Amino acid sequence: MPIERRICELHIKAARTKALRIVAFTGSVFPSEWTPSFIEDLTMDVLEFAFHARRVNQICSFEKEEFPAITNNQVNISENDPGVWIEKYQFALNRLVHMESYTLGYAHADHRPIYTKSASNLMPLYVKASSDDHPSETISLYGLASCFLTFVIPLVKDRFPEFQF
Repeated sequence: MPIERRICELHIKAARTKALRIVAFTGSVFPSEWTPSFIEDLTMDVLEFAFHARRVNQICSFEKEEFPAITNNQVNISENDPGVWIEKYQFALNRLVHMESYTLGYAHADHRPIYTKSASNLMPLYVKASSDDHPSETISLYGLASCFLTFVIPLVKDRFPEFQF
């Protein structure tokens, strides 16, 4: 087995694991008192996902592939939309890999007050990231992970049926 194939398989496995965790995080409600903990854990998942997913794109030559827009969230933002959403999957990965600033954004889950004694119930939804070449823009975390799971992995299976992951 060529080493490049095995490396790609390992990147796919790692990215898939992180993508599933990101989907779980963005579909969950947390009490605001836990914010420092979930921000730290989710941030590490997002950065590791971006690294591995970007390597999959590079190895499989998916840099110019046209994937659907990643602007979808699991909930609608009715107030205080952070605006300027990155639509292209590859641009979001590049922004995260080369970021200079990073801020995790969340929605108040008033529709799901699970933690009744908490000051607020939060759902992590997006990051705002800037790089040396680009100002701060918004990345849907669910959209990013969903694109990998729903479109990138099936494309890998289609174009590289010998890959095992």
